[in-house]
Amino acid sequence: MGISVTNKQKFFGLVELDASGRVVFCSPMGENNFSSNIAEGVRGRDFFTEVAPFENAEEFRQCINNFRVSSRQASSINFTCRYKDGPLNVRVLLARIRERSDEHLTKSILVHMRKAQ
Repeated sequence: MGISVTNKQKFFGLVELDASGRVVFCSPMGENNFSSNIAEGVRGRDFFTEVAPFENAEEFRQCINNFRVSSRQASSINFTCRYKDGPLNVRVLLARIRERSDEHLTKSILVHMRKAQ
């Protein structure tokens, strides 16, 4: 796994990812989350290797890719992030952003992560 720009803090909030998994936009939420300065610094970085500090980020990438190739406009999933200090269940909402010029072409994916209730 790459060096995390979040200093190994757990990520919760909204992130927009392009087709390669790079961060287009990031809005962290909740207490103990990384600062807005770092949030600005993650733009252009690979979410799965540089931002997401959990050990099974590649499994999460596959979930995002499965959504990307599906025909669904939105979806929600439960996912267990494996951190060094133990697993954490999260609720993930996914939404597709399409190109204006071609409604069949996905421009990016919105990912909203929060702790599962």
